[in-house]
Amino acid sequence: MERIARIMEVFWLALGVLAAGWVAWMTYHHGWAATRIYAWFPLVCVAMFLYRRFTRRKMAEWAARRAAEEAAKAAGPSGD
Repeated sequence: MERIARIMEVFWLALGVLAAGWVAWMTYHHGWAATRIYAWFPLVCVAMFLYRRFTRRKMAEWAARRAAEEAAKAAGPSGD
């Protein structure tokens, strides 16, 4: 699962960079007035990258916490 999440992060980042280049090229050739709506594409891609990154890190924290809790259960009572 970790690998798929990382691949999707890279996908959204690469798509954002490509979209930014495309929007820059379109703006240069057609002007801002004709292409300003396309500026949303790289913004959405970067937002998805950041969201996926945040979610992947949270999932890793959850998995580590769960593993620690299960290890503590397996160790048994501490016998205070």
